[in-house]
Order: sequence, then structure tokens, then C-alpha cells
Amino acid sequence: MSQLQSKARSLSADLLKAVSKLQQDASPKSVHKLRTTIRRIESLVQYGQPKLSKKQQRAIEEIADLRKRAGKIRDLDVQLELLGAIGNGSTAADRRTLTQTLSRKRTRQVRRLNSLIKKVADSRLAARLQKITGKLQPADSADEMALPLQQAEAELSKLAAGYGQGQPLKPARLHQLRIDLKQVRYTAELAGGSTQQEQFLAAMKAVQDAIGEWHDWEILVKTAEKQFADRVNCPFLTEIRALMAAKYSFAASAVTGLFATGARAARKQPRSAAPVSVLTRRA
Repeated sequence: MSQLQSKARSLSADLLKAVSKLQQDASPKSVHKLRTTIRRIESLVQYGQPKLSKKQQRAIEEIADLRKRAGKIRDLDVQLELLGAIGNGSTAADRRTLTQTLSRKRTRQVRRLNSLIKKVADSRLAARLQKITGKLQPADSADEMALPLQQAEAELSKLAAGYGQGQPLKPARLHQLRIDLKQVRYTAELAGGSTQQEQFLAAMKAVQDAIGEWHDWEILVKTAEKQFADRVNCPFLTEIRALMAAKYSFAASAVTGLFATGARAARKQPRSAAPVSVLTRRA
């Protein structure tokens, strides 16, 4: 069994466990586990590029639907957590109002997720994922274990090259970078364990977390703006907008630092050299 097949089989088992657990308890942890497991499966299939039948392609689409539905719950969970972390007593009433609204929305989304899980459970998903696993063949290389990390490093270098140094990083672009960096990270996870991989993943996660925190506050601000649209000078909105702005500045700075490091590494690397980590120089 190849490395990719082994990882795919393990992830498929994790997915079935996550689905089973969600049917019993849709806790924030269970929802998050479902989403991250599906993203890793999607990244593995994208990396392995197996030739899929229509039914197997449908299986991938089904788990993508699950991920998107779980994502709606995850967004609500994050907002509820942020609300609980705000300590300003003067905005307590607004926080309670918004908490109640979000909790009701979460209950509805959990029902929809459970309904979708039941449909997926009747679609022979497990059998189709197993067949997909069998189509993930070893790469034509003497060092299959290192290839995913090399590809991730190359993808990160492309992102760094396309980043306009000195230009303002607009929110829409920062959000897209969050998605792109997540994909790069999951590709790197497919590699065999090494110090280089650990350093790469740690640096990627630090930047990804910084962007994620800003994105979480951005979602909360948008939700609150809808809830309190009739109050121009709402103190609660003023407070969370300020928090979002601070998280945005930190995230933009983290991305700039990451890409600046990548650009320096690319200039130092000989053209004929194989891809090397643009992050290990930080360690």
C-alpha cells in the first residue's frame, strides 16, 4: 500500500467516525473535526489526481456538501465563542440578544446537517471512498515521501511571487489567501514526517491562525450589523469593529512577513535547484 493510500484509508475511517459522532452530539469539536477531515480528503484527492467514475466523483461532491453545511455551524460556533470572550459590561444586553439569535440559527443548521448526513449514509459513501483510495497510486519517484512537501513549497512560492509587495492587502484578498494557504498546508501534511515539514507546517499554521482570527471577527461584525442595523452609534458595534481592525492589521503583517521570507529564499535559490522550504530560515 502506498503512502497516499494509507493516508486516504485513515482519513476515510476518521470521516465515518466523525459522521457517526455528529449524529449523537453536534458539539463544536465534532463539527470542526468533520470539516477538517473532509478538507484533508479533498486535498489528498486533488494531489493524487485519480481518475474517478461518475459515482466516485459524486461521493466527493457529497462530502463537500457536508463540509459546507458544517461550515455554517462552525461560523456560528466561532461567533458564540467570541461573544463569550468580550468582557465589556456596558454591551452585555446586546451580547445576550445576539447570542440568543445565533443559538436559534445553530439549532436550525444542526437539523439540516443531520438530514444531509442521513442522505449521505444511504449513498454507499464508505464503499466509494474505499474505491477512490485504491486509485491513489505511488508517484514515479524514488522519494515519494518528500514530494508533497516540495509541491507545497512550490505553491507557496507562487503565492509569494503573485503578492504585490507594498500594496494594501484588501479584506477580500486576505480571505482568499486564507483559503489558498490552507490548501498548501494540507498538501504539505501528506509528506513523510521530517524537521523541515514540521517547521513548514508550524509557520503556515501561525499565519493561517492569524488570518482566521480576523475572519472570525469579520463574520461577527457582519452578523451584528444586520442585527443592530437601526442603531447608528451602537457601542457594541463600535467595540467589535475596533477588535476586527486590530486582528486585520496583525493578519496582514503576518502574511507580509511570510511572503517576504519566501521572496528572499527564492532569490537565493539557484534556478536549477529543487524546491526548498521558504520557511525553515525562520527557525
